[in-house]
Parts: sequence; structure tokens; C-alpha cells
Amino acid sequence: MNNNSISIVGSAVLLIGSNVVYHVSQKSLPAAVNPVVSITTTFFIALVISVLILPIFADMNTIKVSLGYLNWANCLSGMSCVGIVLGHVLYYRSGWSPSSGTLFSYVAICIILIPVGLLFFHEKITLSNMAGIVISLVGLHLLIKK
Repeated sequence: MNNNSISIVGSAVLLIGSNVVYHVSQKSLPAAVNPVVSITTTFFIALVISVLILPIFADMNTIKVSLGYLNWANCLSGMSCVGIVLGHVLYYRSGWSPSSGTLFSYVAICIILIPVGLLFFHEKITLSNMAGIVISLVGLHLLIKK
């Protein structure tokens, strides 16, 4: 296994593991906690951890240079993070289950991102991609069907 494979596997494990912990924790939040107080606490803890791990990923010069490259996408990403976390808190409180609610939202996100990828990032759709899209749409239909 080469370094790139390790990086791919490691990042996938981090992403998947963190998402599982995230959804379990979001579903386990006490109903009495105000959702905005909850996400403020979540982002405060995320900020502290980010600052603590920053020296592992960058030195002071890299940080200074990187600050000069920040743009609108960073602001939009931060705003969307608030929407994602608040959305999860509210949909779990409204009765969605971690299995079907998360599956529904992620499949819907992937379907919505198809035209975004085509229009803005010049991605191509293959025949196997089309088959996956159709299967995903059938799955969405089955999830929401009563």
C-alpha cells in the first residue's frame, strides 16, 4: 500500500468514523437544550480542537501565507456548517431516525450536487454513474414511501 492509498484510507476512516460519532451525539442531545446553545457549544469545542491540532498541520509561516488565500468560500463554508449542524439537531428532534434520516439527506444531497458538479466543476457522468443515480432515486422513493 503506497502513501496515497494510506492517505485515502485514513481520510475515509476519519470521515466515516467522525460522521458516525457526530450523528450518535446529535441524536443523543437532551431535548431541553436550546438548539443554538447546543451548536454554539459544538463549534466552540471544534474551535479549541482546531487550534490545538493546527501546529501538527502547519507552521507559523504556512499559517500566515494561508490566511492570505482565504476567500468567500471559507465564509460560505462556515455559514453552511451552522446550517448543517442546526439542521441535524432539528431533524432529529422532529423524529427522523439516524439511519433513514441520514440516508435520505445524504442521498438527496448527492443527487442535488450532480448538476452542480456538471455545471461548475465540469465533471462527467458515466453510464455507471447514471445507474447509481437511478438506484439512489429508487432508494429515496422507498425511504419516503409510507
